[in-house]
Amino acid sequence: MKRFYVVASIPLLLAALIPIAASLWVAHRKAKDDQIAYLTSLADEVLRRGVASRQQLVAALNDLDGDPHPACSQASLTRMQQLVGTSFYLQGMGSVKDGALVCSTLTAGHEVVPLTGNHMVTSTGISSWIGARLPFAPEQPFNIYARNGHAVIIHPGIVIDMPVLHADVALGLLISTPKALIRSKGPLDTQWLDLYTPDVNSVVKSETHYIVFRVSKDNNIAAVAAAPKALAHEGLKTQALILAPLGLFASALFALGVAVLTRWQLSPRVRLRAALRRREFFVLYQPIVDLQTGQWVGAEALLRWRRRNGTLVPPDEFIAEAERAGVIAHITRYVIDMVLADLPEMLKARPGFHVSLNLSPQDLVADGPVQYLQRRFSAMEFPAGALMLEVTERGLVDIEAARPALQAARQIGASIALDDFGTGYSSLSMLESIDIDTLKIDRIFIASIGAQAAISPVTTHIIEMAHTLQLALIAEGVETQDQVDFLLARGVRQAQGWKFARAMPLGDLLAGLRASGRATPADAAGM
Repeated sequence: MKRFYVVASIPLLLAALIPIAASLWVAHRKAKDDQIAYLTSLADEVLRRGVASRQQLVAALNDLDGDPHPACSQASLTRMQQLVGTSFYLQGMGSVKDGALVCSTLTAGHEVVPLTGNHMVTSTGISSWIGARLPFAPEQPFNIYARNGHAVIIHPGIVIDMPVLHADVALGLLISTPKALIRSKGPLDTQWLDLYTPDVNSVVKSETHYIVFRVSKDNNIAAVAAAPKALAHEGLKTQALILAPLGLFASALFALGVAVLTRWQLSPRVRLRAALRRREFFVLYQPIVDLQTGQWVGAEALLRWRRRNGTLVPPDEFIAEAERAGVIAHITRYVIDMVLADLPEMLKARPGFHVSLNLSPQDLVADGPVQYLQRRFSAMEFPAGALMLEVTERGLVDIEAARPALQAARQIGASIALDDFGTGYSSLSMLESIDIDTLKIDRIFIASIGAQAAISPVTTHIIEMAHTLQLALIAEGVETQDQVDFLLARGVRQAQGWKFARAMPLGDLLAGLRASGRATPADAAGM
């Protein structure tokens, strides 16, 4: 009897399981098909924009081929400006000779700019420089296309700067022959291009992603859109769990979601994250000088933001906004990546050099940016002492919460500096309770030195306090020789400010390091 019930239960079990299995199979197919359809729509839109961009650049080059005016003449530049003004995708035009931009609508006068970047010649005879740098925006790469001495300048992100439903979705535009990626957005793996068959629309998959290629044979370009297979699995869960009676409720939620999403897209958080994706942020370095030798012994990494329209946003404005929006940790990781990429060249130019990074109070948390820095720094095997982390009094209000981050910094040999000391609620008891190496004297206390007003007693008190606790000192905002003399007389060894150098790009810092390395103590005394 027991066996009968077991055997009889099998058809019942199958009758229950087969519909469930069938529904899961249908849900899986639909989730996959939906994702491929979504990727196809993205690739089609990238291709449409790419074709329009290419048609505009070819039309502009054709127009200049018929221009009778000499290259770089005012009449020729005026014609170029007219073409740029009537073209949506073109940022500028110019003339190219011997691998250099000899004039353009974007560079001043007839300044000759050697073209860098990945150079190639397409099957249509157009020379391309992918990722070229121009002097007016050295941190922003451009794509430059030239033929018969005429050049078109295009921002690489304009074609693929479109919203996607998930950060892991990747977009790209490539030249078919020779095969080369010219624009990308998101985590696009260049190895996927090996799966592309020229001039063929296709849907392929790697071990982890679905990838869609859409082709324009007439324009020698193709678009790619890719997303992780895991996103389709998430769609499978949604398809399998949603029940028909929930449809009306889901519609109401969707309407609410659209309203929330619209509001969200206009928020500071979204604007800042979009600026990060477009790499509108860049880093400048202000040297830290040994007052006795005149050598540059370190530099402070200072973040700057230049919008796509060229305007600069003041740091005190966007940093405060990023903290309020909860985006500051993402920005700090961005700065960490840029500094670690630059650091090997600095250490090669000056062994023993260090870079200081500013941390927000929100960065001093468990498993935050400092722990991210610890993992990356350890993997790159930099020497201990190559980094200094600057924290503020606000970040140390809850010292126990900040302690894991400070310990992570210590484990990679980074020193800790207390920034803007004296402007808040600092005291001797506070300094004795935390583990720091350096005090940075705020520029407001340095400004009174050598001025008509009496020197602030806080300045002398800070210096004496640091000496008592055997802490190093760095003076900020030093601008005059009187301030240098005052600091040297009181045992302050290091300083930074316009007296020595303003914040500068990496290339200028490296050149200055070599020049500073040739300075003598006598040179430093005359600074």
